[in-house]
Amino acid sequence: MKICIISAVLLCTAIVTAQATEFDINGMKLGMNADQVLARYQELRPEGQHLFTKWSLPEGSEWVANGRTLYNDLTNPDDMEHERYEFAFTGLGSGNKLFATRRQLQFKPSARPSMESVYAAAVKKYGEPSYLSKDDSSVWAAWKFTSVGAHAEKLDSSLGCIRKSDFPVGLDEHTAGKAKKAMDFCGLYIEFSVKGNQTGLATGLDMAMINYLDLAQDFDADNHDARKRIDAAKTKSTSKAAPAPEL
Repeated sequence: MKICIISAVLLCTAIVTAQATEFDINGMKLGMNADQVLARYQELRPEGQHLFTKWSLPEGSEWVANGRTLYNDLTNPDDMEHERYEFAFTGLGSGNKLFATRRQLQFKPSARPSMESVYAAAVKKYGEPSYLSKDDSSVWAAWKFTSVGAHAEKLDSSLGCIRKSDFPVGLDEHTAGKAKKAMDFCGLYIEFSVKGNQTGLATGLDMAMINYLDLAQDFDADNHDARKRIDAAKTKSTSKAAPAPEL
């Protein structure tokens, strides 16, 4: 039980809010490494398929840059559920951590929740959205956080900070360049969309999140680490190099 002295009520409320805010999608938490993400996925979908792509440095160090999964409930072809995830990770210098993820879920026809209940679950998890749009067959919402633990900032319109057509392949120069421009504009950003029919039942869910807050710093840390690894390998290899030929 939490007890707040009257003079500290506001502080206590802020702490509770910060602790309640979870920046994850179905347990895929921002900051996880690839092994943790894969373990969580295999816990959720033991029969799901996955593909993780590694990048490497010239001296041989490797890390997981991105990943994707696919699950189809093949045991019920007439009542099938589909689910896909995408993941993007930083490099070795910053801990090779998850900074962006997307989930697409098609509900099985026999177990469709209401659109309102799916949206209510999102509000319970992330708080009141920055932007909300509803109609008879869809609910669309976005959250922008300027810092971890803060309330979502109110927006007049969506920002389009994590597009389907431009999901990061990893923390490369292109993504780092976007991060420098988007750090203040997008912050830590979540998009959520649930579609359904006019009876109110949900047919599909699409949601994604990306953390731009520290991404430029992470890229600098990755580059610094890569330079150190390559310089160390260069020193080692040149110390054992064959003598120069006679000229």
